[in-house]
This record gives sequence, structure tokens and C-alpha cells, in this order.
Amino acid sequence: MKRNPIPILRLSTLLGLLLVLLLLSLGGGYRMVLHMPGASYQGDPPPLDTQAQALRDRLRGHVLQLAGEIGERNYWHPDGLHAAADYIEHAFREAGHETLRHAVPTGNREYHNVEVRLAAERQDAEVLVVGAHYDTVRGSPGADDNASGVAVLLELARLLQDVTLDHSLHLVAFVNEEMPFFGTDAMGSLRYARQAREQEMHIAGMISLEMLGYYTAAPDSQQHPPLLGHFYPHRGDFVAFIGNLSSRPLVRRAIAAFRESAQVPSEGLAAPELIGDIRRSDHWAFWEMGYPAMMITDTANFRNPHYHGPDDTPDRLDYDTMARVTVGLARALEAMARR
Repeated sequence: MKRNPIPILRLSTLLGLLLVLLLLSLGGGYRMVLHMPGASYQGDPPPLDTQAQALRDRLRGHVLQLAGEIGERNYWHPDGLHAAADYIEHAFREAGHETLRHAVPTGNREYHNVEVRLAAERQDAEVLVVGAHYDTVRGSPGADDNASGVAVLLELARLLQDVTLDHSLHLVAFVNEEMPFFGTDAMGSLRYARQAREQEMHIAGMISLEMLGYYTAAPDSQQHPPLLGHFYPHRGDFVAFIGNLSSRPLVRRAIAAFRESAQVPSEGLAAPELIGDIRRSDHWAFWEMGYPAMMITDTANFRNPHYHGPDDTPDRLDYDTMARVTVGLARALEAMARR
């Protein structure tokens, strides 16, 4: 996750916040922006069973490989980016999938998006895209941002390998989400979304997995953009489902499906895009191409004090909660792709 998606004037952010206040002041504004279906999980979850423990260990292994063994991976560390793409491709294949590579020209170099497609029974089925970027900012090994999201993506491929689908699932590891490539032709997700639009791909929705590893129940461990702190918890133990107003049906559908079985607290928000922080990942690229899209996140710098720094290391993540998130997302995606 990059800090600023594009140059955004503070006035625009202020206008967005004022619009949220206006919506909340109206009769249906609360339901439009904040109210989400289902109930967030409460209480202490049961211990992980044997399968979930194995999942936890695989998640840790992915993060250790990406953020520990490979480390910084970006344009200035091309060997790291290539090694990460190779590792992701190998992990997808180990999970039983054929892979696709899509070239992303970047200056005088070439990097790749790496994809697997879980086909529906019908050839004309709608597509649900789930993605996570595998590059990092300069100077950070990127355990939470975003080896955690990639690890969850890889394990979703394993958990969903044998499901029967009414909608196709495209699982994509994107390159070049971080600055300075966000919003440019070298942004992997923007290139993918643009090509999907040119090919008239019927994408029903896109979900970006953006930082899913940092959780804490410490008091006041969760910060929020201005005004929103009045409506959301101040303990950083939940996972957030976030989209724009146009993607509100997708956000509500996803969080409802997640809450049906997940043993992790969850919060949702569908807000105007003028609030700059909700643009901060690969889902923005799909908004640009007219597709509904959202991100699922641990909220990045609003919670994780090591965001974008050298201390964003594998030892700081909560792999038990990551495992619970992954299981909940797998069940939610299966439900969403069978309706």
C-alpha cells in the first residue's frame, strides 16, 4: 500500500469528509456509508485446529520467503521482484493451478503480474478478481505491506482448488503498486484492469488484499481518518472491508459472506472517493476502468507503527489471526462465486 495514490489536495479530502458528514446527517446516510449486514465476531476465538495450524505455518512460510529470504522487492531491486514472481508462480503451481504471466513494461525493464484462473462451469460467467501486490517501497522488507496479502492470496488458491463455481475467480499477484508507479502505465493492476476493459471482460467485482497481518487488542491501538473514529473501534483487532459508494453492494456482499463464518472481528465502510485514504491500493485501478472494487485490510498506518519502514518484518505479524482471516475469506469467496 502506497502512502498517497495520486497527488490529492487536502481540500479534496476535506470535501470528502464533509460529504460523509452530510450523508450521516441525512436519514439514510448511516445505512449508506457505515451500516453493514451481519454481525462482527465477538469474544475470544477457539484455538486453531490441526488444519488451521498447518495453514498458519504455510502463511508464515510465505511471508518469511518474501520478506525475509528475498526482502526488498521493487524497481531498484529487480532481482527481488523477479525472485518474488518466481516464488509466487511456484506456490500457485504447488497448489495445483496452471499460471499465467502478464508482462508489465517498467522503464527499461519488464516485470510481471502472475495469475491463476479458477473457471466457472459456464463460459460466459461473470468474473471475480482477487489481487495482492507483491512489490515493496524502497527501504522496507514489506512483511505486512504486502507479503501478508500475497500469502493469503496463495493460500486462497490452495483452499479453493476444488470448489465448484458459478462465477470465475481470477487470483492475481500484481507488480508495481507502490510509488512512483501507482497511477502510471507501469502499475500492474491498472494495466490488468485496462486490458480487461478492452477485452470486455465481465468483472462483477475486484477485491484487493492489502496488508492483512498486523493485529493487536491493545487499547487505542487503532487510529482513524478524521471523524470516522467516532464510529469504529479503537482496538486494532479487526479486518476492514472498504470501498467507494459505487462499490457499496460489493462491500456489503463481501462482508456479509465473511461474517457468516469468520472468527475475526470485521468492520465495513463505503465512502466517497474524495476521502483519499480509501483509494490506496490496487482496487483503485479497477475503479478507473469502471468496475466495482474494494480492499480488505488491517488498515495499514492507521494501526501498524512499522508501515513502510525497515521494521516491517515477519516476526511482527499475527499468523494465527491471518489463518482465521484466510479461512473466512475462502468461505466468503466460495459463497460469492456460487450465487
